[in-house]
Amino acid sequence: MISALLVDDEPRANEMMRKLLAAHAEIEIVGVAENVAEARRFLEATPPDVVFLDIDMPGDSGLDLLVSVPDATQVVFVTASDKHAVRAFAAAALDYLVKPVDPERLADTVARVRRHVAGKSGTDSPDTHEADADEPDAAEVLGLDAAVSVTLAGKTTLSVVNVSDICWIESLRNYTRVALKSPQGVLLYGRRLSHWDAILPTDDFARVGRSHIVQVATVNQIEWKSRNETVVTFDEGAAPLTLGRVAAKRLREILTGHE
Repeated sequence: MISALLVDDEPRANEMMRKLLAAHAEIEIVGVAENVAEARRFLEATPPDVVFLDIDMPGDSGLDLLVSVPDATQVVFVTASDKHAVRAFAAAALDYLVKPVDPERLADTVARVRRHVAGKSGTDSPDTHEADADEPDAAEVLGLDAAVSVTLAGKTTLSVVNVSDICWIESLRNYTRVALKSPQGVLLYGRRLSHWDAILPTDDFARVGRSHIVQVATVNQIEWKSRNETVVTFDEGAAPLTLGRVAAKRLREILTGHE
């Protein structure tokens, strides 16, 4: 059986997806969540094979959940609009369904899920490591004054990034969001967090959790918002970063010199 989690803020939408999936005996719905917080708790306790995930929800969006989805769990976005399609696929979503979901289109998606689940214990499918194309087998550690060429998600041309301009990096499964000093903004790259971790100078950059790397010297302020939400601001107009409790605690320890 293929275990599935349904995530949508509209109960009727979750019920409709449950009815559609009832036509596929290989799918077992093991959980239903109506917001990202509920979904995150479920993923921590019982990671399913696939998440059918809405994007536009009150509070955190479905895209915000991606950092909490285990690598072995596939993501299928189910949303009323196709405006997020490019970013969804860039974030390594297995598929993207537009409401109202067509049963034949859903059948194609289930077939893709089935192939991925069947391949877990075997050879990875070709698209599993799509984002690794520009990652060398062995990486040389760069200095703060160096530059690195990396492919923007969804593009074929290389972009040059100055290491000193990187303020923080966030993992999105096979991809990463990289916040650069103003006016460059936040860009999505086809490179895993583990590769950045291998090439960035450890004297300047710190891994503060499973999903984030921070250039320590660029941190301007850490503001506690709630038990599970801390906002970090950076120098030179870089975008702020929201961290969870464990990552925020680790960053504070690094900044105060308590390893």
